[in-house]
Amino acid sequence: MALTSSSGLGASQDSVFDLGKLSELKRGVGKTPDDAQQQKQVAQQFEALYIQMMLKRMREATPKDGLFDSQQTEMLQSMADEQMALQLAKPGLGLADALLKQMQQGQSGSDAGSAAATVSQALQASEVAAGRPDAGVTALLNLMRGNRTSGGALAAADGAPDHVVDFVARMAPAARAAASDSGVPARLILGQAALESGWGKREIRQADGSTSYNLFGIKAGAGWKGKVVNVLTTEYVDGTPQKVTQAFRAYDSYEEAFADYARLLGNNARYERVTQSRDEIEAARRIQDAGYATDPRYAEKLISIMSQLRASVARADFSGQP
Repeated sequence: MALTSSSGLGASQDSVFDLGKLSELKRGVGKTPDDAQQQKQVAQQFEALYIQMMLKRMREATPKDGLFDSQQTEMLQSMADEQMALQLAKPGLGLADALLKQMQQGQSGSDAGSAAATVSQALQASEVAAGRPDAGVTALLNLMRGNRTSGGALAAADGAPDHVVDFVARMAPAARAAASDSGVPARLILGQAALESGWGKREIRQADGSTSYNLFGIKAGAGWKGKVVNVLTTEYVDGTPQKVTQAFRAYDSYEEAFADYARLLGNNARYERVTQSRDEIEAARRIQDAGYATDPRYAEKLISIMSQLRASVARADFSGQP
């Protein structure tokens, strides 16, 4: 829905919540990524959407009293929030200026494509935010932080790289099956596989170099009767990373690995709150709380990867999210 505003942010800013306008701006930027006016519009789109996401989060956190809790009221509140976001974006929070500065630095820096990449990422984050509020907040924050996870697990680009699309296409059926068996969201399962294995590029390998098919970094405890592979890995002790040799489970196929993951989380009281989560974002936080990994930023990385997974849906047929 486009709103008319006297904020002086320009026509593109007035239509900040219109996905069609976002796509139109994206096409224009693709042709002339160094255009100063377009960069300014992108930065303003970004900031206004970020403000609107904050307002939406605050609205959702407000207790509903029942008396005014109706579809019509919610629609009016949404319209008012969008208008308020446009008004707040007039003086701005500094995000648009910071992003514009980042784009301009990219133009003068050694990486000739960095400005175009930044513009593209901002538009992609804005599109996600306009359609998926939870994913949008994460995408917008990640862009401002320049967030990247270890092992190249996150790829900042307009659309998912081929190796990401290939990974999703190969693993999505097994992830859906594991989700059905465990109650864990399929996108979270695929996100963990991507994070733990670096999109399949850092798989745990046997002594002869062959894969162990263990995409989830599941360790071989005392009760494990299957195959084992010992590898040097990083564990966090009191927040400090340390290199240690650990025994990990080994499988005969990726499908077996996903099925074992489903059993581990679905039949373990330790992860009960994960399977009872309202959505994948909450599940990611709860899986860290349950101690699945020692990395203090594990949930944050998972949420970032799941945001990227949404960008690859159209190209990799990863629909049917449980």
